[in-house]
Amino acid sequence: MAETKPKYKVGDFVSCSYDFFEFYSYYYEEEYVYLPYYGIIVEIESNVDWRTMEPVYKVYCLDGTYRFFLEDEVKLP
Repeated sequence: MAETKPKYKVGDFVSCSYDFFEFYSYYYEEEYVYLPYYGIIVEIESNVDWRTMEPVYKVYCLDGTYRFFLEDEVKLP
């Protein structure tokens, strides 16, 4: 697979939600975890997801937590 250029850049304010959350979560998680997260991209790791070869974004969310999202899980609000 070819490498892809990041669609977003550091400093972008984005809305994020996990596509595979149910796969990676525990069955007793709270319902609020399905809501989107909002934050600022602080770092981009290019092509570290070996399955899709897409960038992974480190996002500093409004709740003060750093989270990681694949490019298809990120969008501009």
